[in-house]
Amino acid sequence: MIPPFSVPVYEPLPYALSGLSFTQLPIRTQRYLLDIAENELYFGPALNHIAELFNDLIGNDTALVNMRYEAIVMARDLQIGIPPQATAQWHLAAQKKRLHIVLDTLLPERELIFNEFMIKFDALVWLDQEGRRKYTPDDWKRYRDALLKPILDQTSNRLVARDEYVKNLPVINGYNYRAPSLPYSPFGSFGTDARSWRSASCGPDSGED
Repeated sequence: MIPPFSVPVYEPLPYALSGLSFTQLPIRTQRYLLDIAENELYFGPALNHIAELFNDLIGNDTALVNMRYEAIVMARDLQIGIPPQATAQWHLAAQKKRLHIVLDTLLPERELIFNEFMIKFDALVWLDQEGRRKYTPDDWKRYRDALLKPILDQTSNRLVARDEYVKNLPVINGYNYRAPSLPYSPFGSFGTDARSWRSASCGPDSGED
């Protein structure tokens, strides 16, 4: 029986830009806001960054799932003597190598992808303060978290869907799983999720919109 998939959960830092003037913002945030101001854009960047997040995670999702199933298959192969010349030490070394890739490469890479997204996401939330001057820091925290939650939920759903897709692949040579070479996304376009960002941007009821 295949063990359940433990999806890595991204925990963003608390929103920390409320009440700050432009010059008080982190330098990278300032530069990003200046860039979109020069192009006279607002919602366009928000929708683009959601799409970029999903696209950036495709390779990471694929690699995480492939590593999981290769480890599962190797454990099963050890039980039935595949390959015949392999020793328990050989299997252990291979499993340690995969664990090293997951812990030291794939998970840190995933964290960096989310962190880069959050810089831009929080900058756009800060930009939206113009019509919400009565918001308290707690209001801003709730507002940002409400916008962010469906996006993070969708990234987890996509990873789980990738896992389910691989789990349901036809078995090749008994338990000899072969990772598919192409990334797979059952969700296609991100349009529905992007629209949810736009509709959620009304935020808590402040009476100031």
